[in-house]
Amino acid sequence: MGRVRASSRPLRGLLATLSAGALVAAAAGCAGAAGASSDDITIAYQPGIGYAPLLVAKEQGTLEKKFPDKKITWRVLNSGSAIRDGIVSRNIQVGAGGLGPFIVGASNGIPWKIFIALDNANLQLMSKTAGSLAELKGAGKIAMPGPDSIQSVVLRKAAAAQLGDAKVLDKQIVAMGHPDGLQALLSGQIAGHLTAPPYQMQALKSGARSIVRSYDVFGEHTFNGVYTTVDFHKGNADFIKGLQAAVASSVKMLEDDPDQAAALLSKETGGKESAAELKEQITRDDITYSTKPLGYLRFAQFMKEVGLIEKTPAKPADYFFDNQYTKGGS
Repeated sequence: MGRVRASSRPLRGLLATLSAGALVAAAAGCAGAAGASSDDITIAYQPGIGYAPLLVAKEQGTLEKKFPDKKITWRVLNSGSAIRDGIVSRNIQVGAGGLGPFIVGASNGIPWKIFIALDNANLQLMSKTAGSLAELKGAGKIAMPGPDSIQSVVLRKAAAAQLGDAKVLDKQIVAMGHPDGLQALLSGQIAGHLTAPPYQMQALKSGARSIVRSYDVFGEHTFNGVYTTVDFHKGNADFIKGLQAAVASSVKMLEDDPDQAAALLSKETGGKESAAELKEQITRDDITYSTKPLGYLRFAQFMKEVGLIEKTPAKPADYFFDNQYTKGGS
């Protein structure tokens, strides 16, 4: 895979690029024409089986069959912040990603909400050289997708609990997509990789150990949710309902018929990963597929406490569109 490229700036410096002023200014142009219908729709997501419900629907062509007059583009990006930038610039209409970038955007005025979740996942910090956060402190770089990714929030919460300072590891953080982060960890370029399924499983098989688990610091939580702006939701209600139904159907297949789901996921990769490999990934106990958003308010409260955001939602409805999938979300 060649030399890994990563941002070497510490988390605090990276977060400076996400100033409230910049996001609010961008959000002002995010809405576009109020309630306008769109025939050209881009759905963006990141690598990994955390997006399996979308990938199953993509491989089945569910949306393309239901909306033959719409041009639907599926786009893979390496971070939730990149997806957020695409939505703000109106190059992306629907995004899927972790809690961190979504919460930062919502706190800073981007008019978007979650309309369905994809899964819950126990995210893990993997290392080949350290057995604890104390040993990892000062020992090398720690990779994750972005400065405000869900992984960065997990690391800060673990640092607060185990080291007494949420920001003590900030200068060690570098931004890398999951595939590059795994490669960097295994080649010894970095000391830690806070990642997601299946990359944490691959690291484990290659001799790394898990030293932080997100469920231990936050309890069970959503990994990825699907979101859009209020205006796009209003102007494209039929498409959103179709996408919700497609995701819900995929979630049911992933949970009830993993053989069929794995076969579809293997086809989606062009055969680069076998159905057997993918079945192992989607049936491990560190990921479950669910449409109900869980844990957003818990993450937001901690993010406010450590200065990642300035305000938390007054109620769940501030984060979630009202529908059967978000009912009871937290």
